[in-house]
Amino acid sequence: MQKDDECLISEYLEGDEKALSLLVDRYLKDVYNFAYRLTGNPQAAEDITQDSFIKAWKHIRQYRRGSNFQTWIFTITRNTAIDWLRQKKELAFSSFETAQGENVLVETLADEQPLPDELFARAEDTRYVEALLAQINPQYREVLTLRHSSNLTFEEIGKIVRKPLHTVKSQHRRALVAIQRLLQAETA
Repeated sequence: MQKDDECLISEYLEGDEKALSLLVDRYLKDVYNFAYRLTGNPQAAEDITQDSFIKAWKHIRQYRRGSNFQTWIFTITRNTAIDWLRQKKELAFSSFETAQGENVLVETLADEQPLPDELFARAEDTRYVEALLAQINPQYREVLTLRHSSNLTFEEIGKIVRKPLHTVKSQHRRALVAIQRLLQAETA
């Protein structure tokens, strides 16, 4: 039977080094994939993944019991990736977006085409999807990746990105609209 995350953390804090190794193994692939999708750079994703787990290890005593470890490690990963992006000055922000995360331009566009979820599901080629994701706003890419690749709820995503639930849902919708537009542009 597989031990839950809190049990492994408790065992590690009691001196069982192997418990932390099991926890890292459990989330290593997901954390790397998340970092890669945020940066689009495999080397940076490796560095961010390593830094994220080092930060988690250093601050494991600050982990709040009863909270979701996956949410905690993804929050650390997100912050580490943002730091990396800021250093590289590759973090772009929409000029139409307000400080509250609202984008009047995107919200007023008509949606007469198939649902973005349907179009996204049709794009099975991983490289193709990654190329599409690389073209959208990093904030939207982040929410979309957490939702569809990591299967997190909007509430969990909100905790990770430190934004209200309605903002996360709105950014998810905008990400899907952006993907839809890219797909439509290719078929036109």
